[in-house]
Amino acid sequence: MLRFGFFVHPIDMHDVARVAPQAANKRQALVEKILEWTPPHEVAHVKGLVSADGKDVEGWFIAVPLFPHQFMNMPKEFVYEKLRKGAQIARDKGVQILGLGGFTSIIGNGGIAMAEMVPDIPVTSGNSYTIATAVEATVEAAKRLGIDLSNATATVIGASGSIGSCCAHLLAPQVKKMVLVARNLKRLEKIAEGIRQSTGRETSVFSDVSVGINKADIVVSATSSSGDIIKAHDLKSGALVCDVSLPHDVCREVAFLRPDVLVIEGGLVEIPQNVRLNYDFGYPDNVSLACMAETMALCMEERFEVFSIGRGIKIENVREITRITKRQGFKLAGFRSFDQLVTDKMIERVKKLKSQNVADYLRSAIDDGSGGKSPIESKVP
Repeated sequence: MLRFGFFVHPIDMHDVARVAPQAANKRQALVEKILEWTPPHEVAHVKGLVSADGKDVEGWFIAVPLFPHQFMNMPKEFVYEKLRKGAQIARDKGVQILGLGGFTSIIGNGGIAMAEMVPDIPVTSGNSYTIATAVEATVEAAKRLGIDLSNATATVIGASGSIGSCCAHLLAPQVKKMVLVARNLKRLEKIAEGIRQSTGRETSVFSDVSVGINKADIVVSATSSSGDIIKAHDLKSGALVCDVSLPHDVCREVAFLRPDVLVIEGGLVEIPQNVRLNYDFGYPDNVSLACMAETMALCMEERFEVFSIGRGIKIENVREITRITKRQGFKLAGFRSFDQLVTDKMIERVKKLKSQNVADYLRSAIDDGSGGKSPIESKVP
């Protein structure tokens, strides 16, 4: 039997209420305190997976109960102690590889500290497969929207991070112009220069998200911010946004105010053999985040090694995990947007409304204080 483990944690109050409905009406401050007191624990046992060469696979999801801002702001030793206790559960289960979900892969220098804490269990962040699926989904969705990649401007937000920089390098050869956005312009310029030299593409850099995306046909967002950094009035009509971040970078108002843009969630894949995860992540039963799938696939392949760790994900690893996951039967799980499946009707709606300049209207409405309600919102089919 091959065994994997995977760390999970709640992203927001909605996540907590989905698995603990009694928390729905509680104050967030109280829930945060309860999370601090709650030790890591097993939340699901996954059974029934079989590797491509016929070996049985099982795994466990282990909750490390903290919100993203608690991981980032609480004393480091408190957070590390929670992770050590979670790793002990994985050790007791006999797991041979441990995936670091969400912010457990961000703290400690991109998971390096965690890898050093548990040298007896290989760990992976899942970032290589997250990158692979984000780029695959972006290219596929762009084609369905009728975006000509060879004439498109693509913006990557969070381009100085491990996921963002890799996505930029993989997208650059396919588009006309690249725009990179991040707070650290000095680091960003080095990445931009690397893209110019390797692809010859025009590449510009910005620290302001609004400026960086307002002319983009394609936006890939991969930050570790607290979310909601992409506003409705900043997006170009007809744009495609692939939001890889959790919490999501795209404001939820975009779902209501911008029927002329398509937002998809990056990194969702279908698990082979229709195996169920036995835990409510807000997706269909046999759909997982790519970072989870990377851990499963490496286990199925018996690649018990530290695969995706640190702030510099190698493109060779992205290509390697693409080969491994395809061999093991994982595949892109269609497109999802704001918790819903993207339908052909939604895509046709974006194409139809592309020419109606909703973004310009919203900007002028905000300027004149009329509230920024879309003039076509009530006419959306």
